[in-house]
Amino acid sequence: MIENDKIVLHSKADPQKIEKWRKSLPQLEEKLNYFFKNTDLLEAALIHRSIYDQESDHSIAERLEFLGDSVLELAITEYLFKTFHDKDEGFLTKKRSKIISKVYLNKKAGEIGLTKYILVKEDEINLNHQKRSSLTADTMESLFGAIFLDCSYREAKYVIQNLILSNFDELISHTDLQNYKSILQEFAHAEFAENPVYEIIKEAGPEHQKKFYTKVSVGKKYSSRGSGKSKKAAEQKAARNLIKKFQNKLNK
Repeated sequence: MIENDKIVLHSKADPQKIEKWRKSLPQLEEKLNYFFKNTDLLEAALIHRSIYDQESDHSIAERLEFLGDSVLELAITEYLFKTFHDKDEGFLTKKRSKIISKVYLNKKAGEIGLTKYILVKEDEINLNHQKRSSLTADTMESLFGAIFLDCSYREAKYVIQNLILSNFDELISHTDLQNYKSILQEFAHAEFAENPVYEIIKEAGPEHQKKFYTKVSVGKKYSSRGSGKSKKAAEQKAARNLIKKFQNKLNK
């Protein structure tokens, strides 16, 4: 499994509880959209130190958390660097700090119901909110470390980005609206080797209050529309709508 690591569960651990827990793990794999080749790694990431034998001096999950923290940071750093190519280091650092924060990780853990898949003693579940939130966020990082060991950085990166970056709007403030076109440009080029094509399909209203309707296409298969009081605003809306379509497709 993990070289030099060994899972030794507490002698009082409930065998029936453990078996029921193991049978539930395929559900988590579906939510992660990743299926482990080595399920020992998945289990190790989810077993809290309270379940280990009292003589064990560490939890393998904590070691995986240490690894996963670095994998997460690299995956998010790479995404931000390639997406916001016109932004400086300060902007990128601020965005990364938000995304990899315990608060944000805990939010994402809640979206997949991670808590019910963590094997932990009952008294640990009843921790105060702050400690419970830290537990779920730490377990997310343990999972990322386990996925990295189970496959490769490339695959782990895609799992992390699809899970953590599941809503572009959470990462882009209203003042960053102009980035929708650049985000779509980067995504379309990376995924389809295509550039988005914009066209004005309609203009309506008097000259002083004109409204523009735009269509954006990526290849022959993907397109979306948007409208605005200027051509630029209409293009931004169209790009944003197509981004949402891609996100919905990824999350299915």
